Amino acid sequence: IFDGIEFRKDIRTIVRAMNDVLDEGLPLHPLAIQRETVRDWRQIGIGVMGIADMLIKMELRYDSKEAIDICDFIAGILSDEAINASALLAKEKGVYPKYNELAVLTSEFIKANTSIETYNNVISYGLRNSQILTIAPTGSISTMLGVSGGIEPIFNLSYTRKTESLHGEDVYYKVFTPIAKDYMDKHNIENEEDLPDFFVITENLDPFMRVKMQGTWQKH
Repeated sequence: IFDGIEFRKDIRTIVRAMNDVLDEGLPLHPLAIQRETVRDWRQIGIGVMGIADMLIKMELRYDSKEAIDICDFIAGILSDEAINASALLAKEKGVYPKYNELAVLTSEFIKANTSIETYNNVISYGLRNSQILTIAPTGSISTMLGVSGGIEPIFNLSYTRKTESLHGEDVYYKVFTPIAKDYMDKHNIENEEDLPDFFVITENLDPFMRVKMQGTWQKH
């Protein structure tokens, strides 16, 4: 079960944190035009990672209608709460210098991705950030944490790795994707071919549903 209430709390925290990071780093940019752009537009980029792992834990195939629906729900929360958090920051600290009230309030994206409460807060306070959301591939940090990157499906359940120095000769060994290894250990599964159907990888998912998943996040 996805905990939407806790997710909203996390979004509020990260929007504030990203604004703090922006302020901390603003004077450190080497070029004047960089400092001016950061100051005038206050662009941040809140996103997600580990979506493929999440779907596996929920026992949903990445390329299923159920997966699309839950991601639509999550992305909707993400956009609404992030916009609301930026509006409440604007109440506290002011809008970004280049804020264009008419452009924001008539934005089809804003109108489609905000609740009545959030939209009213934007009307009342404006926005602290010109850009709030992005879906990054998170290649490095997701690898560090051992989870799937961004909204991408798992590429493969295992791969072969070679070491040339640890044993004084070339040694090849199999490395499993963390979530697959954890599941196999927990359920005493020896071969990845015996994993349940919801362990879908890029090679065997429906490509049309892959595009639909991209589109679902894109609209938010």
